[in-house]
Amino acid sequence: MSGKILIVDDLATNRIVLKVKLCSAHYEVVQAASAKEGLRLAAVERPDLILANAQLPDATAADFVKSLRRSDETRATPIMILQMTHCSAERRLALSAGADDVLSKPVPEALLLARLRNLLRQHHGEQELSLQIGSTQALGFAEAPPGFDAPGRIGIIARTRAGAFGLQTLLARYSPHVTSVIDADRALSFSDAPQQADVYLLQITGAEAEEGLRLLADLKAAPRSRARPIIALVEADAAALGVTLLDMGADDVITGPPDARELILRLSAQLRRKRRGERLRRALRDGLNAAMLDPLTGAHNRRFALPFLQQLIETSQLSGESFAVMLADLDFFKQVNDRHGHAAGDRVLCEVTHHLRAHLREGDMLARIGGEEFLIVTPATSRRRAQRTADRLCAMIAQTPIPLASGLAPLHVTISIGVTMATPAPTRPAASVGQLLEEADRALYAAKAQGRNMVTFCARSAA
Repeated sequence: MSGKILIVDDLATNRIVLKVKLCSAHYEVVQAASAKEGLRLAAVERPDLILANAQLPDATAADFVKSLRRSDETRATPIMILQMTHCSAERRLALSAGADDVLSKPVPEALLLARLRNLLRQHHGEQELSLQIGSTQALGFAEAPPGFDAPGRIGIIARTRAGAFGLQTLLARYSPHVTSVIDADRALSFSDAPQQADVYLLQITGAEAEEGLRLLADLKAAPRSRARPIIALVEADAAALGVTLLDMGADDVITGPPDARELILRLSAQLRRKRRGERLRRALRDGLNAAMLDPLTGAHNRRFALPFLQQLIETSQLSGESFAVMLADLDFFKQVNDRHGHAAGDRVLCEVTHHLRAHLREGDMLARIGGEEFLIVTPATSRRRAQRTADRLCAMIAQTPIPLASGLAPLHVTISIGVTMATPAPTRPAASVGQLLEEADRALYAAKAQGRNMVTFCARSAA
């Protein structure tokens, strides 16, 4: 199945006709004869999309959409409204209430299915991101109420300057958004500019149909513009391109002269969707970072460090470059907590992390893998260089006072470091992660036993 669609229409013949079309396209269909029944089934069936008649016996289209948007189960569900006859006021009310699309009958079957595919593609993309970060509501991703959108940047692309500036004038009259006219031949270079558009308006005529399709494909492929919504404004002589444009990635298609206020509503909806997607992706990146970083110090954690070390073992086996593995442990750290409190201990850990990171190379890896224990991995490092690095870190920590709360004297702490070298050789098997950590730990134990605040190498390094 391609997805589950709820049809809401009081006329049985309309529901039957739609069901036949949708079932032939491999959709599962659920039917309701009223707004009340539609709301109940939407909550129970959890459809992927709701397709409703604009004229229901117990609610207007706008009221039905508002009710759906108030429900947790259907707040993000795509909603398409079908009008029996074109009515601009009704269309605007439905879009303002939160409908994703409004179509006037008769709608060619190919165009209807393309619109459905387009809305479902957008919805399922957001769902996949939401599932990876958890509940969107818990993280504050509920749809913002219409009318509270910050202005966006709208890029107008048209072959004729008259057409582009006509659209710009139209938008300026009704919209708070900032518009700019982009020459079609420079559209892709513009997408690489620092202030690229949030949403593109792409005007296409029948005479320039091929170039319009190519530009849409290029915008959807370019790194800086592919995540930006594109609304295709198709003149009447190019109406047949609607299905192709939607299937190529256009986020919305408007045929014929646009109604200015409806265009603003559609632009604002695409802008909200774009910003919602950015928040979802940002939350996903933050979640991935949180999974790999120690929350106190900001250093990498064990979950990141061990796979990093395993990958370095494999790449070094191919390159033949040696690398160093160090375990650094704060000396007498328990005394810091006992004498000055855990807040002071946390401050020491954070400051030590900061100083260690500042004295390592860009490609080196620093991780906190225990209470006061750090793992340091320095790729492409000789034994001599590893010795200099470890000595420098040890001396730097000993010489750097750590400030505490106001009125308290700074603390002086030291670290002990155990080092082992991994030197790949074609005649020997590669060292394992466990072997390297065990050798570095033995060296660290030796440094502690010999008086602390020093660097000790493992007596027998791993191959």
